[in-house]
Amino acid sequence: MAVSWRNWLANEGVKHLCLFIWLSLNVLLFWKAFLLYNQGPEYHYLHQMLGLGLCLSRASASVLNLNCSLILLPVCRTLLAYLRGSQKVPSRRTRRLLDKSRTFHITCGVTICIFSGVHVAAHLVNALNFSVNYSEDFTELNAARYRDEDPRKLLFTTVPGLTGVGMVLVLFLMITASTYAIRVSNYDIFWYTHNLFFVFYMLLMLHVSGDDWKPYKLRRLYFIWVCRDIQSFRWFADLLCVLYNKFWQENRPDYVNIQLYLSQTDGIQKIIGEKYQALNSRLFFGRPRWKLLFDEIAKCNRGKTVGVFCCGPNSISKTLHKLSNQNNPYGTRFEYNKESFS
Repeated sequence: MAVSWRNWLANEGVKHLCLFIWLSLNVLLFWKAFLLYNQGPEYHYLHQMLGLGLCLSRASASVLNLNCSLILLPVCRTLLAYLRGSQKVPSRRTRRLLDKSRTFHITCGVTICIFSGVHVAAHLVNALNFSVNYSEDFTELNAARYRDEDPRKLLFTTVPGLTGVGMVLVLFLMITASTYAIRVSNYDIFWYTHNLFFVFYMLLMLHVSGDDWKPYKLRRLYFIWVCRDIQSFRWFADLLCVLYNKFWQENRPDYVNIQLYLSQTDGIQKIIGEKYQALNSRLFFGRPRWKLLFDEIAKCNRGKTVGVFCCGPNSISKTLHKLSNQNNPYGTRFEYNKESFS
């Protein structure tokens, strides 16, 4: 017998629309987070260190956050009873949708199980890569303290690691006790293990608060690079061009201020051509006028805190440190940080 589309829409339309919206949100969050950690310039070095594991761990975390925030709503009996008995939901079709709350609860639960597996596997790879790819140049990005550190230490001696293990154990108990066989044979086991959700969410809050893989939230970045010859600049030029073009495409050309200072000019025309056209106007000769630069930044950031990060010779470090400690008429505070190599 042929299906009546009118009747099908009346009976199934709202349910499938909600399912489509939920599925679209999951796909959108996963893909957006994946692209951010795969291509975002603020995660460039972290991605170089961790690779695909970084993208999968953060993308799966976005899906988990969404479903962990939704899974309790379908089993809030007081809320469901209120919606069914009030005029807040006038449509009968929408009210009938409330009868599908248990199905949606199970769907969110299965999704949490699947993406928890992806999340855990990705973090196991990340722990290994943190250890194997340890670099002294990026100690603050690396969770490991030295090369070839036992990855198990990262799992059992850190807040994200310990809370993650705890959540996996609680989730395992809730999943196994939710099977049909256990629910039929001993419903109390299902009931009491499901009440571990309170422990799960407590661990989840600690897990999220202990996650320190967040970039600095920048309003504007001043990138000042001083080097002796053009060859020293060449290896980093590609990334600078990518950043420059990205911000222009996003209509944020003033987000990053690049200034490159060279003390030698031999062979400069051979290096700077069409490929690095965006950086031509940002090349200067000699040394930066640090005092004028600090005054400009202070004026543009009145009453705010500005981070100063120096990686270079002690002579430059001392100059920047001194300027950071000086008063300015704009109420701007400079926080100085350094990593000197000579």
